[in-house]
Amino acid sequence: MADEMPVISGDRSTILVNLLTSIIAAGLLGIIVFLSGFRLYAEPIPESEFGFLAAVGNAILFVVLATVGATLVVLLLKYGREKFLRYLLIGAFGFISIVVVLYFGFMYVIIFQFVDPVLASLILIALIMTIALAFFTVDADNRMKNGGLLIFGAAIGAFLGVVLPVWTSVLLLIGLAIYDYYSVKRGPIRKIVELTEDDPDKLGVLAVSSAEWDIGLGDVAFYGMMTVLALVNFGLLPTILAVVGIISGFLITLKLLEKRGLMPGLPIPVALGLLGITIGFLIRWVLPFIP
Repeated sequence: MADEMPVISGDRSTILVNLLTSIIAAGLLGIIVFLSGFRLYAEPIPESEFGFLAAVGNAILFVVLATVGATLVVLLLKYGREKFLRYLLIGAFGFISIVVVLYFGFMYVIIFQFVDPVLASLILIALIMTIALAFFTVDADNRMKNGGLLIFGAAIGAFLGVVLPVWTSVLLLIGLAIYDYYSVKRGPIRKIVELTEDDPDKLGVLAVSSAEWDIGLGDVAFYGMMTVLALVNFGLLPTILAVVGIISGFLITLKLLEKRGLMPGLPIPVALGLLGITIGFLIRWVLPFIP
C-alpha cells in the first residue's frame, strides 16, 4: 500500500500478523489509560466548549498539517535534501517518542499505585510480550528498524485515540481517509512513490524495499487510533467489531492492490472500522448488558 513512510514489508500472512500485533499493542496502551481513569484531551480547539464545529475545525487543521508535511517531504526529495529529511524525521520521532512514553508512563504509575499493582504488572508483561512479537515477526533483514517503527506507529495511534475527543477523532479519520485516497491518486504520496521508486533508500531509516507489500507508518498509527477510540469510549463489543472491520478492510485493500499496484491504506479499513464501531454501539444501546 502507498505511504510516504513504509514500516513493514512481506507476504500476506506476515503483514497480517504484523498488523494484529500493532493493534494489540495499541489496545494494551489504551487499556492503561482506561484503567487509570484519567483523560487529558489535547485538541487544538476545545470540543467541550465549541461542540461539533470544534471537531470539524480540528479535523481540517490536522488534514492541512498532513498535507503540508507530505508536500515538504516531496520538495526535500525533489531537490536532493534526503539527509536533511532523515535528520528532521528522526528528530521529530525522538521528540514524539519522549512525549508518548511520559504520557503512558504516568498513566501506568497511576494504575500501579492506586488501582491494582498485580493487574498493572500483568498488563506490562503482555505489552513486553507484544513488543517482542513485533520485533520477531517483521522482516529479519531490518528487524530493529521495522519492529521499532511498528511499535512506534501503534503507540502514536494509541496516544491520538486517548488525547482526542470522540468527534474530533471520527472526523479526523474520515478526513485522512479521503486525503489518503486523493494523495495516492494524484497528490503527494504518488509523487513520493515516483521520486523514490528507483532508489527506495532515499528515505533512509524509514524506507523498506524489496518486498511484496508494505504497511505505512500512517496506516499503522490510524488503525491503532481507531481501535483505542472504540475501546476507551464505546466498550468491548464496538472495539472487537472495529478490529474486525479494520482487518477486513485491510484484506480487501490487499486484494485490490494485487490488481492495481498502488492503493491507499486508509479508506476501506477506516470505513469498515467505523461501521463496526457504529454497529457495536447500537447493539450496546439496545442490549446495555453487553460490555
